[in-house]
Amino acid sequence: MSPADGDQAGQKKQPARTAPLWRRTAALLYDTLFVIAVVILATLLALIVTRGEAIPPEGPAQWLFRAYLLFWIAGYFVFFWCRFGQTPGMKVWRLLLIKQRPGPCALPALSRFGFGLLCLATAGLPFFLALTDGQRRTWIDRQLDMRVVQLTGKP
Repeated sequence: MSPADGDQAGQKKQPARTAPLWRRTAALLYDTLFVIAVVILATLLALIVTRGEAIPPEGPAQWLFRAYLLFWIAGYFVFFWCRFGQTPGMKVWRLLLIKQRPGPCALPALSRFGFGLLCLATAGLPFFLALTDGQRRTWIDRQLDMRVVQLTGKP
């Protein structure tokens, strides 16, 4: 069973509480540093392919490049959520994504990433609507039957 399925090897099972929004926000800010590094790496690879030529600032090549960078960013989140149940930023803030419904992880994680983009486009409104939920879950958490919990105990 993978960590995203609700179990993490080597940790005792304890009741976990849903992580507060300020912790989730802090983890996201921390992950932003890793995302910047991923974008730099992806851009470096693109420059190798284009032999150092810049992507034109307009036109289809620019849209293709943006989609390419979005693919890398999505890959970062989906990989860490599915493999470890947490991104490096979530690990620092002791957060874990628990998928309470059995099954493959990639599609729910990709849906979660897409929801994150929607949150960014709307200044976080869907994210902050979690304040109205009794369990502090966002809309996508409820739809995908997921929870972001705060780990307790010693690391």
